[in-house]
Amino acid sequence: MNGLGIHKSVTVAVNPGPPTSEPAVAVYLGSPAAAADPGCIAMVDAALGRLQLIVPVVDDLTHYSAQVPPGLQPLNGWRWFGPDAPRRLARLLLEELGIEERQRSVFISHKREDGLLAAEQLYERLVKSSFRPFIDRFDIRPGADVQAMIADALEAHAFLLLLETPLAHTSEWVYDEVEYALSHAMALHIITWPGNPTEVPGSGRLRRQQLQGTDLAPAKGYQILTDGALDAAFSEIEEAHAVGLVRRRRNLLRSVEDAAVARGLRCTPLQSWRLLVEGPNRREVVAVSPRLPDVDDLRQLDMLRVGTRPNPPPGVLVHAARVLRDDRRNLLGWATGDRPLTLVPENAVGGYW
Repeated sequence: MNGLGIHKSVTVAVNPGPPTSEPAVAVYLGSPAAAADPGCIAMVDAALGRLQLIVPVVDDLTHYSAQVPPGLQPLNGWRWFGPDAPRRLARLLLEELGIEERQRSVFISHKREDGLLAAEQLYERLVKSSFRPFIDRFDIRPGADVQAMIADALEAHAFLLLLETPLAHTSEWVYDEVEYALSHAMALHIITWPGNPTEVPGSGRLRRQQLQGTDLAPAKGYQILTDGALDAAFSEIEEAHAVGLVRRRRNLLRSVEDAAVARGLRCTPLQSWRLLVEGPNRREVVAVSPRLPDVDDLRQLDMLRVGTRPNPPPGVLVHAARVLRDDRRNLLGWATGDRPLTLVPENAVGGYW
């Protein structure tokens, strides 16, 4: 499991039907025999009937239709080839489950005076590993409102990486970033320098990745991570990011379910952390975003809504950002157009249902 990159929060069930209480994806391993097997066909049809995502895996796309049952023939297949096929497939499944995003995001909080090069070192490593990291000196354009840009970046990245260097606690910017992350229930990971540096206020009870003296090396008047420490830090960041994102999505879905059930509505899990909310006079497809909502969130929700038969219901996007700035709200309104899509911040869920 670990060797394939499957995260520990994923349960793999072979043959039995998937759970109905958690987001799930199905993998069909194609062959002519499987395509004709009544049991496989029945399970495929059942998953399709639940609007569940199925990834058809075959070894030859040129003979795709001979390896999949009729229900999967309209779907795009995935070709298994090469020694890294297990890991590539595992990464695809984690992305579809929402445990990993197609481009994972990390906001790096640090004190420049003693954490600059280590922050840049982690930034480069994260970029090379399909993350989208944020450092203010790289990502804020001259003339931009720094506070507004940082608030948007924190919401958009949904994960804070704090470099707890000896001087980090003296930075008002670092304090504000950590306080914002904690007050907005963001995922947070702390890498602590040797020597028990003073904790950033408010972070005392949080788990830390503790560095040893041998994990650091001098460079241009700063300290940077050794290669081994960089590998260990990245591994911890990757796991913390996945766990934090799952927890954030679960909390959003739980808020929706609690509010809907309290109004006498029924909730049915759909693929990719979505719900079908139904009642006597109400039917909606609900998606959640653990960060600032964007145009692609609306596009995916609309595609799911339109594919929900019969009579495609309206779509609702519940997002973690409690306030949207006017420029983003206007963009999302333009993207919505005349489609029946509604944006609801997490702190307004109780009043919506």
